[in-house]
This record gives sequence, C-alpha cells and structure tokens, in this order.
Amino acid sequence: MAVATVMASVPAWAVNPFTRDSVTRADVDPVVISLDSMSFQLFTRNKLFGTSAELERCVAIPRDQLPTYSAAEMKRRMKEIPALIPMDYNTDVQAFIDLFAFRKRDLMTKLLASSQIYFPLFEAELDKNHMPDELKYLPVIESALNPQAVSPAGATGLWQMMYGTGKMMGLDANSYYDERRDPVKSTMGGVKYLKQLYDLYGDWQLALAAYNSGPGYVNKAIARAGGVKNFWAIKNFLPAETRSYVPTYLAVVYVMHYYRDYKLVSAEPRRELYAVDTVSVKGHVTLKHIAQTLGMPLEELQFLNPALKANMVPLMAAGYPLNIPVNYFASFEAKKEILQNDPELSALASINDMYANPVMVRVPRYIYYKVRRNETIHNIAARYGVSVAEIREWNHLKNNYIAKGQNLKILTFPEVPSYQNQQNVATNTPAAPVKPDSNTTASEGDTAGHVVSEQVVYYYGQDKIDTAKKVTTPKKLVPVAQAQASKTPAIRYYKVQNGDSLWSITQHYPGLTINKLKADNRLSGKTLVKGQVLKIIL
Repeated sequence: MAVATVMASVPAWAVNPFTRDSVTRADVDPVVISLDSMSFQLFTRNKLFGTSAELERCVAIPRDQLPTYSAAEMKRRMKEIPALIPMDYNTDVQAFIDLFAFRKRDLMTKLLASSQIYFPLFEAELDKNHMPDELKYLPVIESALNPQAVSPAGATGLWQMMYGTGKMMGLDANSYYDERRDPVKSTMGGVKYLKQLYDLYGDWQLALAAYNSGPGYVNKAIARAGGVKNFWAIKNFLPAETRSYVPTYLAVVYVMHYYRDYKLVSAEPRRELYAVDTVSVKGHVTLKHIAQTLGMPLEELQFLNPALKANMVPLMAAGYPLNIPVNYFASFEAKKEILQNDPELSALASINDMYANPVMVRVPRYIYYKVRRNETIHNIAARYGVSVAEIREWNHLKNNYIAKGQNLKILTFPEVPSYQNQQNVATNTPAAPVKPDSNTTASEGDTAGHVVSEQVVYYYGQDKIDTAKKVTTPKKLVPVAQAQASKTPAIRYYKVQNGDSLWSITQHYPGLTINKLKADNRLSGKTLVKGQVLKIIL
C-alpha cells in the first residue's frame, strides 16, 4: 500500500507531528497485520468475553479527550516501567504506542481480557526460570493471546512455535493434539527457547529479534554491523518484520502497563475460565459428548482445551488430561462411566471392526469367460476345475466346438468377505446367481462380478454339495433351509463390486426392491461406485 493512501486513511489527530511517516508505517506493519489476524481467529472470543456499555464507551473516546505526553515525558514513563529488558524510547516505539493506545483500542480491550487468563501462567514459568517478568508480553504480539492461532508459515499456539522448534523444545504433535496449542506446555517450550537465545547473545532485545526471525538472520546482521551486539545498531540489516518486532513489543509493554492512563477498560472473561483443573479421561470420546454429559457449553470446553485438534479426546493408556472448570468436578466423578463411553464413536468403531475383520465365505457365482484364440473347451474346463459336460450344460452347447470371442458361462464359488451386522442374528438366503451385466467377463483365470452373501449349503439334484467344494453335477439350485423369519428387520451390509447394479443386487435378496434399496441408503440416482457399502434392510 502506498504511503499517500495510508495517510489519507489516518485521522489528523492520530499523526504524531515529529514522526508522521512512522505512524503510517505502523498501520500497515506486518507484525501489526499478523496481530490483527490472530485476534480474530479464535471463534470463542466473542462468546466467552463479555461486552458492556462501559467497554464500548472506552473504545469510542475521542482522541482529544485522551492524554498526550511529550517525548521527554514518554522517555521518563518508559524508564519507570519495572523491567530488566531495556525499555528504550524513540520515534519507532512512539508510532506503535499511538497505534495501540488510540487507533486499536478495541483490540487492546480484548488483549487485556486474555491477559487475565494467561499472564499468571506466563509469570509462574518465567519466575521458575529466573527470567524477566515482562517477557509475558511476548505472546501478545506473537499470537494476540490466541492459543489456536496459526500463522501462514505454520507457527502455532500462544508462543507461535514452528513444528521443528516445538519438537526440539519437547512439544509433541499428532493427528489428535498439538502441544504447541496447549497453554501450559507451550509456555514451558517458549520460555525454554527464549532462555537458549539469551544464553546465545547475552542481550534480551537480540533474543527477542532472534525469536522472530531465527538466530541465523541475527548473526548475519551482527556480522554486517561490525560485530556490535545491539538491536538498534543492527536493525537495518534485519528482515523488515524483525526491524519492527522489538519496537512493537516495547509499545505493547508500555500500553498494557499504562492502560488506565489511556482510559482503556478490559473486557471481562467469564469467571469459569479462571478456576480450572485437569481430570483424566481414559476413553476415546468427543468434546461434544463430554459437554453434553456434564451440561456445560461446548465452546467453553473447546476454549479450555485448545490442544485438541479434532475436538476429540484420544485413547491413551494413562488417560488424557482434560481441562474443566472446578465446579464440574463433582458431575464428572458422578458420570465418569457414561462420560468415557461415547455412543457415536462406539458405533463407528463397531462398524470399522466389522469391515476390517470380515467373515470370508464361498458363494456361487456365474462368470462369463471370453474365449481366446486357439483355446479349446477342454483347456477352459481344466482352468476352472470343472468338466466339459458342465460347461456344455451351462451354455446349452450341442458339441465341444467353441469360437474365439464367444462368452462362456461358468459356475464358480469364489471366496468373498461377508460384512454382517454382528448384533443381528437373523439370516437371509440369497437367491440363485443371476447373469451379470454385459460387461462382466473373466479372462485368464479371473473372476468378475463377485457378490457378497451368506455361506449356505445347496443341493444340486439329490447330491448335497458344500459351497467350499467344486460342483460336479449342477442341477436346479435349491436352498437347504430358508432363514427363519425375524420379528425385527434383518440388516446386511453389501460391498459393491465391478459390474453390480441396483437391479442385480436386489436379485440376491428376495423381497428387496430398487426403490427400497435407494431409500434405505439415501441414494438419489442409480450410480454405484466399486467399494461402496450399502445397507440391506429386510
């Protein structure tokens, strides 16, 4: 964006007379733009942080009703902030102070609210490591205190750590959870990384710059500046974003320290977000199920457990530590058994187990074999383990002559998976095999158009044949016994194979119509896809 365009959008009262260009750059600074983006990513913010008439009035206070300080006064006020990190003041810092104190007051009210939740956590970890308390302001410019924030580069969480850096700091990440998004663990990792950077440079402002750009850029900048280890001396040799990173940090420290002087008011987080502790959940359950069981808002449970990426608690041997408000502890203990068994996931797991471990059965199935050049009926009979007489009978041949390209019908008994509802003991006997669609053929020993069915025993004439055995004298196909009628519907699961159509599938289940099959599976058309699983309700 051109400077002239920015200047036109900035009110006259917002421009500091001695640093006009710096103010316009602050409005479009990459750190500030990222901060704005992070502040609006957290969908629960408006639901959990209440607004009030007083809050709205404080945001709308005109510039001429807010205090103005001279450069000398600003420098003095910066030095009066109790901090180990040098609170330097210059026109760059002033530009960002004006931005946060005057033009981004709504953002500051939200950041002040979030700080009530997260600052005690940051302060405790910093104190434990004997590090400056004012480092607690770093996640403000990193993530807008949004534990679920993700940058375009993939940096994640309150402390905006990249995946590799997080791993080095001991933060795990998988499909279910990302510890960079966990406020407690990410704070431990962020503080550990800051300490390593300080040990490298012996200067907190350089450590902050390296936190933003990485030590490589800072080391190059120091070398180009002649070996001077001072942020302001190497600033112009750093990437653009890093040049404004330390001034932005100093401005945020100043405004959040003196926010009352600028008549800023903090939005109030709901009280339940303060008194929080962990419980061990040893089941594979969704946050939705937990929230419904405990009778608490789902958004609140999600807010307290930002590390869970899929809104689902993973199954862990030692249990997953879930954060809940302390006033729900009694309800958790009373409903623990119900809470740790999610009916939706249990049903899904049952179906997955059924498909992962199918019962393999042999079923009768006609295939059509396309005769190749120089093949004889004897060759084909030997390939499929049947007799020449059987092939002639199945195809109504008067002799042994066959021609190239001719389709021969052959009865086979392929082994196929049977996907059955294990909770339903009712059985159903499929009808005799029917002719597959015209494009269902077999060649060189292949079988096509397999149909999943129950394993049954058939009579061929007077000879009882087990379906696992080769047919020797195929006559009329007659079931040994019909399935017993069930008082409740029998449910089957059918996996679509090559050549299947709605009509061909219904032929295997007496009484099943195409319209009923479509209705039971919510099908709008007739198209089927290989591998698609259909529910058969009889």
